[in-house]
Amino acid sequence: MNEPKFKYKKVDSLVYGEVKEIKLIGEDKEHENEKYYFVIWHNHNDEPRSTNVSYKELFDWFKIDQAEFDKKFVKHSDLEGQLPK
Repeated sequence: MNEPKFKYKKVDSLVYGEVKEIKLIGEDKEHENEKYYFVIWHNHNDEPRSTNVSYKELFDWFKIDQAEFDKKFVKHSDLEGQLPK
């Protein structure tokens, strides 16, 4: 039986399994001095997960390129009113 092949590598020790699909990348406005992002993804068991990462961690951990980032990125202003309070 063939094992499924995942596009993304293991992210870090806080991630539960391999990243199967990134659903959303957004701006984390909590950090003013450095760009931080939140990432929502599904792991290898299709469980939703999320984390906050720096710009460097985002590209290093999730093994994405700029095109993937641009496709999944949503501006903070576009999210206002859509997220539960």
